Amino acid sequence: MNKTLLRAMMASLVIIALFSQCTKPTLVGADILNQDQSDLVRSDTFSLVAHSVSWDTVTTAVAAGGTTLSRYPLGSIEDPLLGNSSTTVYFDLLPSYGFSEPDFTGAVIDSIILTLAIDTSKVLGIPISSTVLDVFRLTEKIPKEELTTENTFALSSMPIGTYMGPIWPVPMSKSVDYIGTIDTQSLAQVRIPLDLALGQELMALDSTTLVSDSLFVDVLNGFGIKFRNTINGYVGFYIQSGNTSLNLYYSIGTIHKQAKWIPVEAVSKKHYHYNIDRSVLMHKDLVVNNTPADSVHAIQGGKGFDLEVNFPHLAQQEPILVNLAMLELTVCNLDGATSNPFGPPAQLDIYTYEDDRLILVDDVVYSLGSGVFGLENYFGGIPLKKSNSQTTYRFNLSAQVQKMILGEASPTIYVRVRQRESNLHQTFICGASTGDRAPKLTITYSRLNP
Repeated sequence: MNKTLLRAMMASLVIIALFSQCTKPTLVGADILNQDQSDLVRSDTFSLVAHSVSWDTVTTAVAAGGTTLSRYPLGSIEDPLLGNSSTTVYFDLLPSYGFSEPDFTGAVIDSIILTLAIDTSKVLGIPISSTVLDVFRLTEKIPKEELTTENTFALSSMPIGTYMGPIWPVPMSKSVDYIGTIDTQSLAQVRIPLDLALGQELMALDSTTLVSDSLFVDVLNGFGIKFRNTINGYVGFYIQSGNTSLNLYYSIGTIHKQAKWIPVEAVSKKHYHYNIDRSVLMHKDLVVNNTPADSVHAIQGGKGFDLEVNFPHLAQQEPILVNLAMLELTVCNLDGATSNPFGPPAQLDIYTYEDDRLILVDDVVYSLGSGVFGLENYFGGIPLKKSNSQTTYRFNLSAQVQKMILGEASPTIYVRVRQRESNLHQTFICGASTGDRAPKLTITYSRLNP
């Protein structure tokens, strides 16, 4: 067993023991070192340097059409602190008939409805009570290669369907499936009637096209959806099998029938484009060109900001065994802010660069992979209220700090919104000039005696 792996396992045991017995940090030392062989030291004087860094892209889909997201943010907001933003969601649909195609012989179209399912737990901000949601037809295919939020696709010049009404809360009582028939909704959803011409075009397709994924997408590339106006928030849309669907309702004589197309998870392509305008910022120089000397630093999901934290002197410390290392970040307000409609992120993760890749630090990996229910919360990154009403994030970085001290890990870490690909939460963190609210690293460690 190499030394690096042994040290990592030791750090992992330290963390787990501290979680299970939170009385004093020498618990692990009792098993590893005799008390007379070590001196227990607690220090919060370790210097660190922090500032915001922007990330240009967010990956929303990977090669071969496989989606990396289960929910896609859709909305828009005017924000003088972090920038005005909006999204457009794109997706294609595929046949879902089973082993037989629909027979449209003698059929009369009743309606064609696009159903969009909403994740009510992922509504961000305070969307206006009534809004306009437009559906456009894609005029080009969504490619199979990796997609980022920089990608946009051509849409029809005019919408082929429009929803007018509330997004949050979504009406949950009844909805019209086709003329004369009413169904009760089982999910939070909006149902948007589309131009009948699209339904007639689909009914005119030959049977081979109706059951072929590739031939069908040649005819119907898919849809793009976006809000016509600013809604002051984002909603999370399910664009996946069984939740979002295109439903063609038709009649043959007195018999009502339905054809359905859905996003097939492993094959259909889904994507969202995130557009943000930072030219309108009230504190543009502070946010766009953030430095360690600034009083606040931004953290934002999506194509937003991470907090870069550097510990320049940890590797110069004497050899020690880290019992507990806690990083504390305090939430700050920025002048001109009224309230943050998104609220602080529910959890922040910490990454580092290794082999030219941004990966989760060991402390997060140990927590998530421990198999102990709820252990991931012990890593921290959850907003906590202090007695003085300040909101703080605390992170257990024991394993990562031990590696930094040994010179086995980069002294730089990145704090980012958990699941930032679809999570647009945002907050500001106090900087070094804010006194006792400045970022702080506290280490409890055992000094080895010769």
